[in-house]
Amino acid sequence: MTPPRVHLLPPSADLCDRAAQQIVAQHRDRLPDLSQVTILLPSLGAAPQLRRALAVHAGCGLLGPQILTLEVFAQTRGAHVATLPALDCRLRLASALAQHRHLFPGVGHAQAADALFALFEDLIAHGLDCGDDETAFTARLQAAYRAPRPLHFLSSEAQIAHRLFKAYLQETEQRSPAAAYRQQLQSAFASLNPAETLYLLGFDAFSPAQAAPVKQALAQGRVELWLQGRCAGHDGESLQALCQPLGIILEAASPPASATSVLLDSAYSLGDADLSQPPLAKAPIEIVQAAGAEQEARCVDVAVREALLSGAKSITVISQDRKLARRLRALLERANVPLHDPVGWALSTSSAAACVNAWLECLASGFQFRPLLTFLKSAFADTGDEPLRVLEQDLVYGKGIEKDLDVFIREAQSHPPLKVLLEQLRAAAKQTPAWNATQSGELWCRSLRGALDALGLTARLQQDAAGGRLIRLLEDFARALTQHRLMLEGEAFRELLDRQMERETFVPDRRQSPVQLLTLEQSQNLRCDFMVVCGATRAQLPGAAAAEPLFNAQVRSELGLPVWTSRQALALSRLRRVLEAAPRVLITYAPESAGEEAVLSPWIEAVEAAAQRRGHDLRNQTLPEVAAGAEAEIALADTALPGETRRPAPATPVDLIPQEISATAHQALVDCPYQFFARSLLGLRPQQAPDEDSDRSEYGKRVHRILQAFTERVTAETRDSARLRLEEIAGEVFAPDLRAHALAQLWVAEFRSQLPALLDWLQAREPAQHVQTEVELKKPHGIRTLIGFADRLEIRADGTRALVDYKTGRVPKTKAVEACEAVQLLHYAALDSRIHSAEYLALKDSETSIILEDSLTALRDSVLKRLESSLAALERGAPLPAHGDDDSCEHCEYRGLCRKEDWRDV
Repeated sequence: MTPPRVHLLPPSADLCDRAAQQIVAQHRDRLPDLSQVTILLPSLGAAPQLRRALAVHAGCGLLGPQILTLEVFAQTRGAHVATLPALDCRLRLASALAQHRHLFPGVGHAQAADALFALFEDLIAHGLDCGDDETAFTARLQAAYRAPRPLHFLSSEAQIAHRLFKAYLQETEQRSPAAAYRQQLQSAFASLNPAETLYLLGFDAFSPAQAAPVKQALAQGRVELWLQGRCAGHDGESLQALCQPLGIILEAASPPASATSVLLDSAYSLGDADLSQPPLAKAPIEIVQAAGAEQEARCVDVAVREALLSGAKSITVISQDRKLARRLRALLERANVPLHDPVGWALSTSSAAACVNAWLECLASGFQFRPLLTFLKSAFADTGDEPLRVLEQDLVYGKGIEKDLDVFIREAQSHPPLKVLLEQLRAAAKQTPAWNATQSGELWCRSLRGALDALGLTARLQQDAAGGRLIRLLEDFARALTQHRLMLEGEAFRELLDRQMERETFVPDRRQSPVQLLTLEQSQNLRCDFMVVCGATRAQLPGAAAAEPLFNAQVRSELGLPVWTSRQALALSRLRRVLEAAPRVLITYAPESAGEEAVLSPWIEAVEAAAQRRGHDLRNQTLPEVAAGAEAEIALADTALPGETRRPAPATPVDLIPQEISATAHQALVDCPYQFFARSLLGLRPQQAPDEDSDRSEYGKRVHRILQAFTERVTAETRDSARLRLEEIAGEVFAPDLRAHALAQLWVAEFRSQLPALLDWLQAREPAQHVQTEVELKKPHGIRTLIGFADRLEIRADGTRALVDYKTGRVPKTKAVEACEAVQLLHYAALDSRIHSAEYLALKDSETSIILEDSLTALRDSVLKRLESSLAALERGAPLPAHGDDDSCEHCEYRGLCRKEDWRDV
């Protein structure tokens, strides 16, 4: 039987309301003074709701009660313990590991220290005594691994863990966070006086350190425990696990009465679902599949706004995906709907942390242009627009300078504002040790703070909420490092700092809002008007098991440490309560990445299958359409809605039409007039960053230079000498590239692999009186001139000419050439009426050469006629629409400029 001081409520119950009613009834003779009542919650998110419920049931304002978390209760009521901060414990471990580098080869000190800290704190929290005998500890692990014979790796792992754990306990003097918490919690429960009543509401998991004093207090009748859930089904496994160490035997809850409860009981049943009971009304649960992360965020945004307009006073969004949560926050705030987010964000994701990281990357890379520009473009850097423009456009992309402040400063002599800025950076950088130097962690931290001061960043960071938190972190970090002679190189210091920023959370603001964002871990005691569970994919619910750096799941289970299966069971029980915490529930999910299939969480799949067995369809097909429609756009009442984005079609600026029309411009006009507009009229060109590998076109340029220098006739007798000559020329052409970048090795290998086929082609050529390479061709065409450069032009004995264009990349398809869609060969042929043969020579194994002879004249005339008509239209200012097909768009240098993905009329 359940002890009288343990209450079990079904998942659908409003625990705060029921508990408040009971508490008021028990202490009605003391009202309004409830100062002797202490209520402990898993988190304080439900505290306002609980206080309102207490006041309602009391019918008056109340003095008290105290509402605390278990951790705060331990700190305020427990014995004083001089607790070592977690950062200090991690640094002690990192310092010890730095002296024993062989223990974890290939793993950074910070990473290994974090893993050991988590393991040791788990061992302490779960009361594991490793004892003094390494052999006995190894034997215990041997049994846990169920190995039939001794394992060398296991013995080594056990010895390392055993020795380091003993050293950790000795070094921290039982003052680590977990050890101090155990002591404080025990003394806090022991401090309860006879007149005091302690209530624990909504807890769904206790560590052994927590369970021991709770069990003792229950046995003494000094606490009252309120639980929520059910004893049966998969969703009841974690509740049974909680009750077992407390010695509690729970009674089954009353049969479910709502359609949602019946549905969820059926979905999470341990056996076959019970279909004997009559069908109930459809459960108020809807499932939405979105096409991608952006559409999912928009669906949730629209659903939340609709719920607010319908009168919902409290809305909760449950999300395990922080990236999705960040996008949702932006969408809601655009609609002036604040989002209360007690979870906060990792400090490492803030713009302040990004600025500091960019500065450290500048130091690590020798001020390579990418982190340098990132740093200077930060909102915290005091950089004028003109110096930044000169640095980026003139020096980086214009002159191709990749890194080195001294080089940048030398090239900035004619730009005094930029020169002053760069010299300021150089002066600040000199305050920091050389990146590869080994210095104390304290020196690294102090020098970083000094550089931030010198750059004026400290003051600007402190004016920002996240920046101020970051400055305080650096101060705490420096104080902790002062106590440890931790010797580090720059990269090791940066790793330590990165991990600390990742652990620290930052809450942007604490505005009150009817919409709150929570994780499953924060969902205890939750009730609201509308619930959204987003990111409901297999990757998030239940998610993958975390990689354990030491000991596998079986061993951790045998040692009493939490494993993924127990965390999974706990997450399911929380999800079950969430799905019954509101009269309306929306579940959304989308593919993890573009092009992937959306994989629904198996826990939600079970709910959907149970509904389908009862003839109910939970899918909402309408919401994605509404979210994508104009009616979902944000607009002010006195402002017209924005018009739909139409296909861009700028009118031709006649004065920008080039006098010379090249084959490239001609092809762009055929592929997409908008591409012709961007390339030939505006003269836009993609920029090549100094550190980017040369693209395929650079290889093509080298091959063209080689074949430009080789015009010899090849016969069977001269084939070998021709091959040697080609290799000699190639060696000279590729030599500068071989000295500059490794990619050139692949270029040389590819060209050599093409030599046999190239020599076969040269040997089979019809003898020519003369061979010209890189021949410029011109022909007047109305008021314009058509131009082109033939790679190879062969003049034959009868006066006719054969034109050859080398292709080291894609060769147009024969069908595209014959349909006059690929015009390069035909454009060249139109420049000289003596050309009777035109050919694409493929110099790539996967491509096929094309020869035009009999059809050349007709195709050339057709292309010229169309070009004449197009040029005449341009002269009249014709529009230049972006109507490229998928193939043209895929290879277009201006892809994205035309915003094709946003068009509404295609």
